Amino acid sequence: MAGKKGKIIMFPQTKERLMEEAFAALEAKRYKEALRFLCAAEQLGDHSFPVRLGLAVCCYELGEYDEAERRLAGLLDEQPGNGELLQMYIAILLQTNRYSKAETVIRHALRRPSLSVSLREQLHQLLRFSEKMNARTLPPAEWKRVRRLLESGDIAEQLQLIKQLEKEDIEPVLPLLKQYLRAPEKSPMAKTMLLRLLTGKRVNETVTVEKFGRCMEVVPSALDEQTETEFASSLLGRLEQQLAAESPSLYETAADIWLRYAYVLYPFPPEPADAAAWLAALHWMASRFLGLDADAAALADRYGVEAAEMARLCQKLYEIEELSSL
Repeated sequence: MAGKKGKIIMFPQTKERLMEEAFAALEAKRYKEALRFLCAAEQLGDHSFPVRLGLAVCCYELGEYDEAERRLAGLLDEQPGNGELLQMYIAILLQTNRYSKAETVIRHALRRPSLSVSLREQLHQLLRFSEKMNARTLPPAEWKRVRRLLESGDIAEQLQLIKQLEKEDIEPVLPLLKQYLRAPEKSPMAKTMLLRLLTGKRVNETVTVEKFGRCMEVVPSALDEQTETEFASSLLGRLEQQLAAESPSLYETAADIWLRYAYVLYPFPPEPADAAAWLAALHWMASRFLGLDADAAALADRYGVEAAEMARLCQKLYEIEELSSL
């Protein structure tokens, strides 16, 4: 969360003071400030219910719905009968167009005999709304528009469509989106953007992704981008160690090439997992981009790799650069 970056001045009796400051900020609806204090309290080991609830409220009010949902789900596991938590959790699901999940949560809650009359009535109203939204079908004209764009060869239009779908309920067009991901001829870059969309929408179905002759089955809601890109992130750090001091512009160019490659390849890891070979290839590619003299054999020797392997990886990077420029 962005709130963790704020600077906190420590006081005597730090945890207590942080809590005072946090809830004063919450009461005044200064949610960013409250978030900073609550994150600091959590980092100091305060995992009490008020701190975790305060964090969930801040995330919700600041529009960080995925984090708010995660925190509220954990709190509801501990206090399944807490009506306020339940209403907040359902509100987030509706806010993010997850009507099917909202309907499931509401139906489960309505089975509890301990619900108050007023809460039960509110839940029935929300259930009717969720059912209505789930029953919606995409107008035929809209379905045709999505299909036409996904089948077109205009990558820019496809990327724009995927961006627009971030604000829509994608359930009606999910079969089309899954079909796009497994079609070998479709844009790998658009597939990355589409897969991130499905992850953001918490799609809990298995989808097949095909890129560059490689095939993978994933559940978007279970994807952890940090884990999936661990090798790419590690190599970026090594790239900085090798080139940043020698030539900042060379490092920045090489880093940009690598980030584009990793983005287009996602969720597949780069192959081979040979950091030295990738470093050599990136060094050579960045040098060429900047118009610098680069001796391939000398670079291969510098990184202790075969020149042929370096050339093969350079070709891979070049192909992605061509795709990215479309």
